[in-house]
Amino acid sequence: MITRSRQRGLSLLGWVVVLIVLAVFGTAAFRMVPAYMEYNTIRSTINSVLSDSKTALMSEHEVRAALSKRFTINQVDAIRVSDLAISKEGGLLAVGVDYEVRRPLFYNVSVVMHFEETFDKTIGR
Repeated sequence: MITRSRQRGLSLLGWVVVLIVLAVFGTAAFRMVPAYMEYNTIRSTINSVLSDSKTALMSEHEVRAALSKRFTINQVDAIRVSDLAISKEGGLLAVGVDYEVRRPLFYNVSVVMHFEETFDKTIGR
């Protein structure tokens, strides 16, 4: 009795499909990583300003000025300090971030990333 062995693996067409999918996801990751890195910089900058012991004595304008200096040093371009929602009410200082980043993927297809977070610090009177 003769048995035939079965071939295993992907055909040429299968490999082409796999490579196209990998290329699309790789391109998307390549476009998205810088936006997430910049958001991480924004987050750490805001947390750094809020963790400063002098922040409790600062006005909203002084908090904006401190953030503006640090945004300039860290080359943050995705958002301006004037776009931040800063409020100092009662014993709470809050800094809100809400913005979108659009990066072209190919042709008329873009990747949209939405970043929204509120950072707060309890301050004594």
